[in-house]
Amino acid sequence: MRCLSLDHHRAGVAVRRAFAFSAAERAAAVRRFAGKGGCVALVTCNRTEFYFACSEEEAASLLGFGRAERALFSPIEGAEEHLFRLAAGLESMLVGEDEILGQLKNAYEESRLAGGAEGLHAPFQAALACGRRVRGETKISSFASSLATLAANEVFRFKSGEKRVLLVGATGKIGTSVLKNLLAKKDVRVVATSRRHGFCAAAEGAERADYEDRYKLLDGADAVISCTASQHIVFEAEKTAAALHGEKERLFIDLAVPPDIDPRVGGMRGCSLVDVDGFFAAAKENNRKKRAAAEAAEKIVAECLAEYLADEAARRLLPRLLRLPEGEKRAAFALRKADPARFLRYCERLEGGK
Repeated sequence: MRCLSLDHHRAGVAVRRAFAFSAAERAAAVRRFAGKGGCVALVTCNRTEFYFACSEEEAASLLGFGRAERALFSPIEGAEEHLFRLAAGLESMLVGEDEILGQLKNAYEESRLAGGAEGLHAPFQAALACGRRVRGETKISSFASSLATLAANEVFRFKSGEKRVLLVGATGKIGTSVLKNLLAKKDVRVVATSRRHGFCAAAEGAERADYEDRYKLLDGADAVISCTASQHIVFEAEKTAAALHGEKERLFIDLAVPPDIDPRVGGMRGCSLVDVDGFFAAAKENNRKKRAAAEAAEKIVAECLAEYLADEAARRLLPRLLRLPEGEKRAAFALRKADPARFLRYCERLEGGK
């Protein structure tokens, strides 16, 4: 398996937004890999990655990448290890974040349903199982473990006392998590907008408003959090300025990629704007606290990866293993169960004819 990646380590949100492919675009890309070993397209706030089984040159061609795109997307050496670490939360801006595991699962399912995961079932299923094990056996998801948690904390740092929050995009995965984090605190009143008529904000403890009324609701809000899947600006600078009156301070939080909020809003009088990259400092502090849990997670990832690679080696070399002398054959299969890492080294020697 190979991977081409553009993530928060390599590019800011302004660059990443250009590659925040929609579900339709991802499905179209995946279908072009039919008969080529499959492809899984992962698109989140912090990364766009393509996993595939063909060569990098062929993948770039199938994706329609020219020289400029190839310069931005980096090939990942050791794609399987990267995938396992990603599922464990070790490659995220906020180490141990919970959302990435669900995002990986959704990306894999999206590809599978489109018929594009043909040669990638084993690594993705093993990586997802590894991610679940890491979260079950370590405390890596403790502290503020997601952008949603950090966003809610930012609201409560911004203003003491009673707060009125306008949440746009409450029915999405991140929006749902933001809503739960906000309502877990006291002294907060949340107005949640939605385009989905079946969404019952009252059942969650919030007031529901129509998405089309978002500008009308701005002036009464102390904080505005937007996290939609829109490919267009949700809060335009001119319309936002026209909707705001008075001198009170307001906090705008943009958790979307592409951004929901015009960056110029942050330069308006009384307005502060924080986007996903703006949480980087808070993420670094949380990552420091999680160091011990991360070390435990690293060990689990190494074990899971060795088990997966040992399975793949045993499958690939099965005919040669079956032709071994009986004693050596029994020892090899026993080693596979007892020590996958040593079994891998044995297989390397076997393939090398040593």
